[in-house]
Amino acid sequence: MRARADPVEADRTSRLPLAVAQILGPDGEVAGAGFLVAADVLVTCAHVIRAAGGGPGDSVTLVFPHTAGAARSEGRVMAEAWREPGEEDVALIRLPAVPPGTAPLPLGSAAGSRGHQVRSFGFPAQAPREGHFGFGVSGDLLPATAHRGAHLQLTGANDLTTGFSGGPVLDEVTGLVIGMLTEITAPDEHERGQGIAYVTPTQVLRETWPELAEREVCPYRGLEPFTAEHAQWFEGRRDAVEQVLANLARQHGLTLLLGPSGSGKSSLIQAGVLRALAAGALAASDHWLPVLVRPRQDLPAELERAGLAGAATDGIAAAVSRRLAAEPGRQRVVLVIDQFEELLTQSATRLGVADQITAAVTSNTELHVILIMRDDFYPRPAASAPGLLEAAMPGLLNVPGTLSRQDLHDIITLPAQDVGLHFQAGLPEQIISDVLATTPEGVSARQAPATVLLLLELTLSQLWQRRTDGYLTHDAYQRIGAVTGSLTTWCDTALGQLSPEQRPIAQRVLTSLVRPADRARNVPAIRAQIPLDELRDLASDPDDTSDGAGAADGRGAVDAAIATLTQHRIITTQTLRTPEHRDAHDAPPGRPVAELIHDALIRDWGALRDWVGQDHRFQQWLDRTRERRARYAEGNDPGDLLDGTALAEGLEWSHQRRLPGDIAAYLAASRQRQQAGIRRSRRLNAILAGLLVVAVLAGGFAFVQRRTAVAQQRQALSRQLAAQSGTLIRTNPELASLLAVEVYRTDDTPESAAALHTVAALPLHRRLSDHTGNVASVAFSPDGRTLATAGADKTTRLWDLAAGRTRAVLRGHTDEVWSVAFGPDGRTLATGSDDKTARLWNVVLPEPAAEIERICRAVGRDLTRRNLRRTCRTGQPARHAPRQDPLPAPGGPCSGTPLASACWLTGDWDTVTRRPTMQCAQAPARANARLLRLTRRPTVPGLVGEGSPPTA
Repeated sequence: MRARADPVEADRTSRLPLAVAQILGPDGEVAGAGFLVAADVLVTCAHVIRAAGGGPGDSVTLVFPHTAGAARSEGRVMAEAWREPGEEDVALIRLPAVPPGTAPLPLGSAAGSRGHQVRSFGFPAQAPREGHFGFGVSGDLLPATAHRGAHLQLTGANDLTTGFSGGPVLDEVTGLVIGMLTEITAPDEHERGQGIAYVTPTQVLRETWPELAEREVCPYRGLEPFTAEHAQWFEGRRDAVEQVLANLARQHGLTLLLGPSGSGKSSLIQAGVLRALAAGALAASDHWLPVLVRPRQDLPAELERAGLAGAATDGIAAAVSRRLAAEPGRQRVVLVIDQFEELLTQSATRLGVADQITAAVTSNTELHVILIMRDDFYPRPAASAPGLLEAAMPGLLNVPGTLSRQDLHDIITLPAQDVGLHFQAGLPEQIISDVLATTPEGVSARQAPATVLLLLELTLSQLWQRRTDGYLTHDAYQRIGAVTGSLTTWCDTALGQLSPEQRPIAQRVLTSLVRPADRARNVPAIRAQIPLDELRDLASDPDDTSDGAGAADGRGAVDAAIATLTQHRIITTQTLRTPEHRDAHDAPPGRPVAELIHDALIRDWGALRDWVGQDHRFQQWLDRTRERRARYAEGNDPGDLLDGTALAEGLEWSHQRRLPGDIAAYLAASRQRQQAGIRRSRRLNAILAGLLVVAVLAGGFAFVQRRTAVAQQRQALSRQLAAQSGTLIRTNPELASLLAVEVYRTDDTPESAAALHTVAALPLHRRLSDHTGNVASVAFSPDGRTLATAGADKTTRLWDLAAGRTRAVLRGHTDEVWSVAFGPDGRTLATGSDDKTARLWNVVLPEPAAEIERICRAVGRDLTRRNLRRTCRTGQPARHAPRQDPLPAPGGPCSGTPLASACWLTGDWDTVTRRPTMQCAQAPARANARLLRLTRRPTVPGLVGEGSPPTA
């Protein structure tokens, strides 16, 4: 398979002739070649300068034949960089100007180039006057001797002849210049030794002129902010700096600078605004005194450490006046409080310093305060420090949220130029394209969010660490995962250097340095500053309780993990001095603390984000416990100790995690208080138990007495009711029976038992009471099972004597019914009424299925609903009537189920689905009753009136 051409290397090859110049002699003939190594410096061989009639300090004539116009120019041979032809054979020429289109060639290293194909460009006599390429193969470096410096030997260099002296030797593998062609060997009498040439390596050129040497200075800051020390490399934020300066010029005493995490707020102030003020960007601003602090755990103490003595005791305004009085040359103090959100996460007692800031700004015209805060904390001042927020509103500023392509290009390339770094061709453009692609609208809008600055700086820092011969390369860029993967690559590289035993320790270290999010108060997660000894306790293995050598080994593993994380700048450590020893050189060391290098680690490092989520409950408990322990330490109030579920949770965590010493002592004190309370409770419970026994005994005695009295009362009542039951047994036996039952329920006495036995011997009486008017007549059926009653309510009722309830109600009379009588067969009932009619009733109900079968036999299978009704009423079949509706199933109602037939016959049938309607299917009793009413006809036709079926 044919190798794909590298466009970057092709570009370098095409640029090679543009950087090569002809060194001309007095007669205008070409004495040799030279090439650009800096913007205005050209290097060649000393013997070429001699051949051109020059020497150290002389002027020589040269021309770049591949530039537009190919005009001649003069250059001066630098005497300080001259090396004689018999030694290193090097000469450098300072040019007053170079033609447009030329650029210095990148210098690499000859070390490790053995076997690489190389090319050069020169002006031999047999070539066109504009010159041509020559090729060879790199060999080994020859060490320096007493008479000559180190040289690189080339083989297969038959193309390199006279006229190539002073030309560049380009390594086709790396694309970098690895030396300058110096000498070509002459063959011996046997024509041997052809194709061998010698090259002065770039190491010698750098030694000759140190400005060519690579500078070991990284101009990029990674996750750390730019400070005044690095201000020369702070680029691309000119507009943002101008906005802050304009705000200061308006004499607002308080500036609140808001921006998202990672948008470069700290760098903007420290390396941009403060640098501009020191340079006099505003009137007399070069006489202003900058004071930079962070709130950390105690802002007044940090102010004193920063040089405002007395801020914790006398207030900020007094401390500012005292500092200006001590330095008469200073006219104003610019107090910068970085990461102001740290103060807003502290307890309400610590927030009192916000009122001091407001008072100091409003009362002191010699003070300007700049608060730098993450914009996601903006709602917090409105709730916890409204006065401060009101004072800051006139000076409220937001960091510009976007970066243009030009801003990105300046941020990437200008710091590199300052320290002599170079980019492979196309790499800055590739980085810019990747940065713009981090957001969906970035490419079309040609703008990137300011939050990408952190990832960009980290990417450039890693490229610098992987640079090759002073070049930031495409290969290194891909290895670090480009812009989006640089943070993960950087952090995972640090973790990869830890042993398997140290990685859980590192995880506990990192999660301990994060203050968890408080969603209830809308506070995001931020980094926390933790004392180093406390961090060691939190990171230690909870199962390691050994002493002596074992404890030392455990502590050593923790220290090793912290050292690795510190070395890779994931965390930072520092020692905080007490305010009174701030300026003393012999002051005792303060308490060392550690913290994450930047909040962006919490947001953009996926592994840490997951660990923080897993450790959220423990860190929240620890945070709450620290606050309670601090209150307990201040007031020594036992009420501030843990108890109940809080103590139980703490004891559970103490078995799962190693706790800091002060928290463990606080937990032990809480446990002791709980145990003392338990002992007091036990003594109190014993006393209460004795009192309870006495009370129970007294209560029991009282209960027995009351129960005896109640029993006597019930016996007396029972006897009284028994006597009343006996009195009523002849006149009102029903009431006597009820009283007898109540007597027995009241008390089981001999009198109650006797009364119950007496009423039980009475004949059975039953009351049928459903009529609403007088009953005029009754009649028993021949089988004695049914009773018919005629009532003044115009109804006749049939009673089921076994069940004692109405079996059917016969309605049809329009006036009082005064007579009823059963026929001999018991199937027919005759009723007479004041409506001048007598009615005969069939009181035996046929089964629906049997009735359907009877009808089908009588009228045949060709049956419609209309014909059925006519047949049922008249008793005459109508076989030839046209069909009007479909039968419920093939064959009509005679072949369907009784329920389906009943539904069909009564009209409750769905002609589409050919099934009973849901109402009919769910109420078969209703369908059967309707069918009976439909098929019912007079028992004896011709009598006055028609019989109506009984209604159930």
